[in-house]
Amino acid sequence: MAEIVLISVTTVIFGIASLLLISRARGRLSEGSIRKYLDNFAICLAFMVIFSIWQTMRTILGIDINVAGLGTYPEYIFIVFAYLAFIVASFRVLRISHEFGFKEEGKKIEDIIEERVSKIMQEEDLEEKEKDIQKKTAKPPRPKRKARK
Repeated sequence: MAEIVLISVTTVIFGIASLLLISRARGRLSEGSIRKYLDNFAICLAFMVIFSIWQTMRTILGIDINVAGLGTYPEYIFIVFAYLAFIVASFRVLRISHEFGFKEEGKKIEDIIEERVSKIMQEEDLEEKEKDIQKKTAKPPRPKRKARK
């Protein structure tokens, strides 16, 4: 029993900490689809935290609820709302992927970068070859004369 209470309380603490982190992150974002997604995610998480609090209170108070009792309905409601919120959040992610996803454009950008890098490498090779040619064709330096005393 004590282990279950400890696990339940720890779960609630982690859930509340996650909600606080989401709130801080949301405050730093400007209006847009990512902020809306965080809102949906926070709602999902809030329902899960409420469910965890409900389960923790039941465990601490020693309330045993059978399936036929009315006490199980809040649990089901919390979970149903959490899953509905996850569905909405998933659609938001899909919309974000259409808004920000540029897989095809990314491939084009990658090709352009590779082309430019190969040009730079070719130019560096040419410069090095020119330096080698200049070294080979350059006159050797005159030997220095020793100073007379």
